[in-house]
Amino acid sequence: MSEAEVISIIAVLKAKHGKINALKQALQALLQPTRREPGNIEYALFQLRDTPDVFYVRESWRSQTGLDAHIALPHFQAFILQMDDLLAEPLQLDYLTPIAP
Repeated sequence: MSEAEVISIIAVLKAKHGKINALKQALQALLQPTRREPGNIEYALFQLRDTPDVFYVRESWRSQTGLDAHIALPHFQAFILQMDDLLAEPLQLDYLTPIAP
């Protein structure tokens, strides 16, 4: 697997007012099933310390195929169905390019 094939993303999710805990629980429910997916390298959840309604998911995938498979799986589709109720603004996906040392 070359670094060029790996897809790394930071997903930024902002909770609606009063939905911080619900969003946190929905994101936590994704962690274990996603980490077991064969295409997953990393799936880590963070909550901003000084802005607790904002969450980051740092994720890396072996290939676009692995990411596409993740999006189609039932646990992620279930999360998608909750997004309108939980998110104050659209999901933001920031794709990362590694910089060699």
